[in-house]
This record gives sequence, C-alpha cells and structure tokens, in this order.
Amino acid sequence: MNENDLLARFGLTPGVADLPEIRQLIQITIADNKRESNEPLKLLCIQLFSAGIPSDALLIHKAKMSSFDASCYIDIQLVCGAGLEATKAFLRSSDAPGAQALLAALEDCKHAADFAGFTPQRQLDGYRHYYRLSP
Repeated sequence: MNENDLLARFGLTPGVADLPEIRQLIQITIADNKRESNEPLKLLCIQLFSAGIPSDALLIHKAKMSSFDASCYIDIQLVCGAGLEATKAFLRSSDAPGAQALLAALEDCKHAADFAGFTPQRQLDGYRHYYRLSP
C-alpha cells in the first residue's frame, strides 16, 4: 500500500479496531528489504502513534531502526504517542528487548532538546499539515 491508500483506508488517526492491522503492516514493511520508499512505513508509524499506546513505542522504534534511511526518515518523537513521560515510565518497567536502549535514547534526545515543546497533539497537527489534511 502507498501512503494515499493508507490514508484512505485508515485516516491519520485510525480507530482502535484498525490497530492490529496497522501493527501487522508495519511488521510486513520492516521485513521488506526491497522497499523503495519509507513514506508508507512512516505513515503507518504516525497512525500507530496517534493511538497513544505506550507499548507501541517498541514497534515504532523497530521500524525506525529497520534501515539507515528509515532511521533518518521516521521522527524519534513518534515513539512517544502516549507522551514522553508516559512512554519513559512504560519503558522503565518493561523487560521487553530493546526497552532499556530506547529509554536511554529518549533521555539523550530529551537532553538534546529534541522534545522541546513536544506534545502528541502538536506532533499530529504537524503531520496533518504535512499530508494536507484538514484539522
């Protein structure tokens, strides 16, 4: 699916019932070593981000780290759909692989001011503008 198909199917902020399919599409896209663009992967991550579920941070981070281009293309803020502090609290208590490494990366990003003025809503508003969607 391309980003236009994904927006038509799920919108920027999909319903809860669509989240399992979005997670599956992220996994499929991550596994595609021959993907020509990271735009669909980025949009899937934005759609998952919009749900605000702390545990999705790990999948979004996995997507971000799936290739050099994806790591540059997918914003680190997308791992914090639940908010920076709620995501860090989840990661602190998680024994999932990669949780502590992501927590350390978020701490580094926070100190580098990557989250200055960040709120999930502000981030989504920026993507609405990016995709030329009405508020």
